[in-house]
Amino acid sequence: MEQYLPSYGEVLELKAWLKERGLPYVHFHDACSYSWFEFDEAGGDAREAVRAFWGSRGMSVSFREDGLTFIVVGNN
Repeated sequence: MEQYLPSYGEVLELKAWLKERGLPYVHFHDACSYSWFEFDEAGGDAREAVRAFWGSRGMSVSFREDGLTFIVVGNN
C-alpha cells in the first residue's frame, strides 16, 4: 500500500471528529504530493481515535517514533 492523500474535506471531518471527542488538536501539512498530520500532544486515546477514523474508511495509519506525527496509508 502507498500513502493516501486525504482531501481537505476529510481533513476537516477528522479535525471536527477529534474535537467532538475532546482529543488533542491535529495539524495537517500538505506539500508537493506528500501530506502528514501532527498532534500538539498525543496519548494512546488520540492515536487509537485516528486509527478508528481512517480504519472506518478502509485506511490505516502509520505513526513515527515520536507518536505525534502520522501519515494515512491506503489506496488512492
